[in-house]
Amino acid sequence: MSSACCATASNPLPEDSPMKTRKTLWLLWPLVLLSGCDTPPDATLPATRTLSLPVMTVGAGAPLEYSGVGTLVSDRRIEVASRLSGHIRDITVQEGDRVRAGQVLAQLEASDVESQIRQADAALKVATAAAADAELDAGRYQTLFEKGVVADSDIRKVQLRAGSARESVRQAEAALAAARAQQEYATLRSPIDGQVVARLRRPGDLAVPGMPLLVLEAGGELVFETTVPGQQVSRLQNGQPVAVMLDGLPAPRPGRISRIVSSGDAVTRAYPVRITLDDVQGLRAGMFGRAVFTLGEIAVPVVPRPALAEHGGLHGVYVLDDEQRARFRWLRLGREWADRVEVTAGLQAGERILAAVTPAVQEGDRITPDAAP
Repeated sequence: MSSACCATASNPLPEDSPMKTRKTLWLLWPLVLLSGCDTPPDATLPATRTLSLPVMTVGAGAPLEYSGVGTLVSDRRIEVASRLSGHIRDITVQEGDRVRAGQVLAQLEASDVESQIRQADAALKVATAAAADAELDAGRYQTLFEKGVVADSDIRKVQLRAGSARESVRQAEAALAAARAQQEYATLRSPIDGQVVARLRRPGDLAVPGMPLLVLEAGGELVFETTVPGQQVSRLQNGQPVAVMLDGLPAPRPGRISRIVSSGDAVTRAYPVRITLDDVQGLRAGMFGRAVFTLGEIAVPVVPRPALAEHGGLHGVYVLDDEQRARFRWLRLGREWADRVEVTAGLQAGERILAAVTPAVQEGDRITPDAAP
């Protein structure tokens, strides 16, 4: 069309019609301009780039995990309870106080015990006097028996009475010792050097045998206590590594299972598990957290974090096609760890992806595999 228009514009016009010639030229000029626009300039495509980047094959092996909540406690946690039943006269410590072994912690009302001591002491005096009188009679009868005045049966009866009196003395002495021991139980002392972490009763409350009044913790090793369901506990064993995530701390603390209690709770069907931490610096008893147990693996793709790229607010990876070109693919991610993530949709095991994405990578770049990271 352009050549035709140009040829038409270059045809000679009759010289005897100048006005007609000028009108014809004005009409043909826009066509000449339009004919030049019909032929677009040659479009220059961007040259294919070749990048040398690490490439990896996607594997399937996401860890099968169980997470159980628990608390950090001292390995030496002692509950102080009374062996007597009585009202609490005084508790001399508060939560957070440091205590020494043998230090007085609480005092119970001991008026009943003091009465028992007086009764036992009086019974011992009576038994002692009766035993002394029986011994005196036994001595006199022995003298008479040797002279042939007393029969053999009489001497045996006197000696039997004296032996019974001596036994009564020993029983009275034991009763007095027991009463005095009860008086000692009215004063509660610390069995260890440690710290008071809980005060469960107040002065005036009734102390019942076996019911804790105070809770002490020694400054020893801290352990994490949690529970595991019965269907999972069979996969655990002593010494198995565990990651403990405590509230308020940015990173988990590594630990190992130190004890699995073989007797589970009859209601929850859960088994207590104790975990020893490798590093307890900066930790305190009572901190709450979760223990993550690795029970095995499941066939789900896992990719390293450097392989992830973000486009439009969504994450994906660059997958290599048959021509070694990088093709971006969006993914649906699952669980995350410090160095890798789980892929729940968009990727299959065995596919090849860029192991480390750089800002220079673009869709369609040809990739020369480099050493995998």
